[in-house]
Amino acid sequence: MSDRQDSITADWYLVQLKPNGLNRAVINLERQGFMPFVPRERRSVRRAGKFVTVDAPVFPGYVFAALNPEDRGWRVINSTYGVARIVSFGGRPVPLPKGLVEEMAKRYALTGEAPPPFDVGEEVILREGPFVDFLAKVEAVDPQHRVHLLIDFMGRQSRIEVSAEKLAKG
Repeated sequence: MSDRQDSITADWYLVQLKPNGLNRAVINLERQGFMPFVPRERRSVRRAGKFVTVDAPVFPGYVFAALNPEDRGWRVINSTYGVARIVSFGGRPVPLPKGLVEEMAKRYALTGEAPPPFDVGEEVILREGPFVDFLAKVEAVDPQHRVHLLIDFMGRQSRIEVSAEKLAKG
């Protein structure tokens, strides 16, 4: 069986990174034979007064790594450049629930970003902006993953457009 197949059947663990250590940690974990996984999504961020689209980690400061905990080699992760520590309790790393990372891999595999998890007609709650905690109804989701909403404001239905990360299921 190849190393890659062994990694896929191994358990997944959460590894905390040092500040700005993502790229360095991924390179060094791969070099040591571990299989790191960093789910990413496209986000618009403001840089130098302009909005640019970047592929940002879904969980900043963390990376997932596949390994066999019975193998004492997992301890080298704690001394890997870019890594702060492997998340442990009682001196032993704790595996993530089975299937969690595999589901994330499926969700972020094709485009590097997940489509908004909202359906047309679904009620959502705004989590950012001037309408924070308002309840709204999904009217449409466009190809750029912007969500078009109908919101009841001052007795009138108004249309607004927001990014999916600013919403929660209602």
